[in-house]
Amino acid sequence: MRALLMALALVACEAPETPPTSEADGGLGMHAHDALAAMPSWENARAAGVDFRAVGSEPGWMLDIHQQNRIVLIWDYGEGSAEFPLVEPTYPQEGATRYDARAGGHTLAVTIRRFPCSDPMSGEQFSASVEAVIDGRTLTGCGRSV
Repeated sequence: MRALLMALALVACEAPETPPTSEADGGLGMHAHDALAAMPSWENARAAGVDFRAVGSEPGWMLDIHQQNRIVLIWDYGEGSAEFPLVEPTYPQEGATRYDARAGGHTLAVTIRRFPCSDPMSGEQFSASVEAVIDGRTLTGCGRSV
């Protein structure tokens, strides 16, 4: 997990070679690299209003579900980003929570399963396994309340 966070941090430090376009900002109003840099650290996430965070690798991605108003997803090591309104979750099965949202031309389905998950790169343990499907593309990883 530390390797993923380091890779994400390095991507955030790189200057974009081309100016941002409306597609590059993913609805966040900024370039994806800037959006990645704006994500709060694990230590500061709760104070920033984040309730739950999920991360994954190959490719690197991070998802924050905020306490009140939004879901933010950054994927492909910061190359893609999108912000969604926080929608009312559904509970498709015992121990699972699902969010289905649309914004800025993107669709997102997040399923959180309260099942222990281990990051394959670092061995770090999490309380949930997470599947995020962005525009039909599936990202898998782990997450926990912050």
